[in-house]
Amino acid sequence: MKTKKPVNRAPEARLHVILARKAPIGVIFRRGPSKWVQLVKWHVNTGEFQEGQWFHGRVYERRCDLSPDGSKLIYFASKFGGRGARASSYTYAWTAISELPYFTALALWPKGDCWHGGGLFESDRKVWLNHKPEVAIPHPEHMPPKGLRVQPNPDAHGEDGPVWNRRMQRDGWVLIQEGVFPFTFKKGWKTERPEIWERDRPTDGIKLRRTLERIDFEVAGGPYIESFVLALKDGSESPLKGANWADWDQKGRLVFARDGRLFMSKVSTESILEVQLINLNRNKPEPIETPDWAKRWRW
Repeated sequence: MKTKKPVNRAPEARLHVILARKAPIGVIFRRGPSKWVQLVKWHVNTGEFQEGQWFHGRVYERRCDLSPDGSKLIYFASKFGGRGARASSYTYAWTAISELPYFTALALWPKGDCWHGGGLFESDRKVWLNHKPEVAIPHPEHMPPKGLRVQPNPDAHGEDGPVWNRRMQRDGWVLIQEGVFPFTFKKGWKTERPEIWERDRPTDGIKLRRTLERIDFEVAGGPYIESFVLALKDGSESPLKGANWADWDQKGRLVFARDGRLFMSKVSTESILEVQLINLNRNKPEPIETPDWAKRWRW
């Protein structure tokens, strides 16, 4: 009797989401296949999704941010080889600002390496740039406009942490337990104590708990593993099985990503009902032209 060969299924995409603070807009970073990232603009109020540009390289989602009005993205990216190589004036790593959902740079700061980098919007027209002043020099072909205030960070250090931690705290997350992650060159990161964050839902105080661990180089999908749990008012806890991102959206709904799909859940003290909003697994890299309006600054 012949046995059927197992079907090799393509791995599901990985999603990371950032929600704007003063507008019902979100950006989805859709990652996969390896070294490909797509931007998707999410209109939270209407449930519409605008599938945007692809980037062949690495986008460090934890060093990115949306402007409060949801129109612009600041991102940190690297591209090894080709036009983005170290010899280029762009270097192989840079921070840029673009119009959502496109990567075309309106302003760009070459970085030269992957230490620190990225930034945060403190307002629609003020940016905290996680570059030391000596590497906060804009590329001459992508100069920021006079109306944009850029504040470099003289204490820039590390990798994701400075931007990630500031963004989490700004958006209402509270650090409950600091993580301990010793590093070795043979194995990479090891989790001795996970990092734990919590955020209350504004309407009723139901808590969303986020636990982060770091993993060694041999595990696919690294270097982070995150898990999410809902802490309900009756004292019970409900894990979001398989979720790799979760938050409360601007309407106070629980939204989370799992297996390349985005879900919304109606949460009460008694039940959790999930509804799929979009499945991005079938998306494949394709050239998408940046429209003229997204190639220039608009205030």
